[in-house]
Amino acid sequence: MCIRDRDNSGIVVTSADKLWSTIVAAGEAGFPMSVHAIGDRAVRAVLDVMGEWATTRGAATRLPMPQRIEHVQLIHPDDLGRLAEHGIVASVQPVHLSSDWRTADRVWGARARTTYAFRALLDRGTALAFGSDAPVAPLNPLLGIHAAVTRQDEVGEPAGGWYAAERLTVAEAIEGYTLGPARLSGKADRLGSITPGKYADLVVLSENLFEIEPAAIPNVTVWLTAFDGRVVYEEEE
Repeated sequence: MCIRDRDNSGIVVTSADKLWSTIVAAGEAGFPMSVHAIGDRAVRAVLDVMGEWATTRGAATRLPMPQRIEHVQLIHPDDLGRLAEHGIVASVQPVHLSSDWRTADRVWGARARTTYAFRALLDRGTALAFGSDAPVAPLNPLLGIHAAVTRQDEVGEPAGGWYAAERLTVAEAIEGYTLGPARLSGKADRLGSITPGKYADLVVLSENLFEIEPAAIPNVTVWLTAFDGRVVYEEEE
């Protein structure tokens, strides 16, 4: 049973004034901010502060990596373009979609249209950095790639994908888990792709993700893992 309280918009852990003073102090010390925001009110509040900083103090400040919002689970349609406008990264976890979509439909109804709005954010120029949110969610990035590409859980529900217009391609989802975090951490010159001059961090999979049906992605296994050019894991015969 779900009891809706229309006057309840969640818990404000950090006030706008406190967030502003913190982001100013962090910027002066050369540090970016990472702020958790789940609901659309929280995301808007963080955008207001980060946007104001970007257009005032941030205009003359060079940071080693961009500001970011963690989760961006639900965002108001009017705010979809604001992350890209201010160079704010959406640090998101696609794997949560597979377990959350039923609850989102029940609690948010039509507002859930902009939940995990990966396509809408990406098309507006937002940089996406994917993660697992482990240990809260499974560590396996293949589950997140599957969720981002199909908008379904591991048993194929809902049919056709949950708000299927928000699906990503396999290439976009893989980039979200590789180059996305590398750019966010300011290490794209060393990490995030298998190219000359970068660390040889890579995995060999049992299947080619670009050739199999997306529904089969959760069944793919890792055959080999290399870290800085050294094999650190190899599946036994």
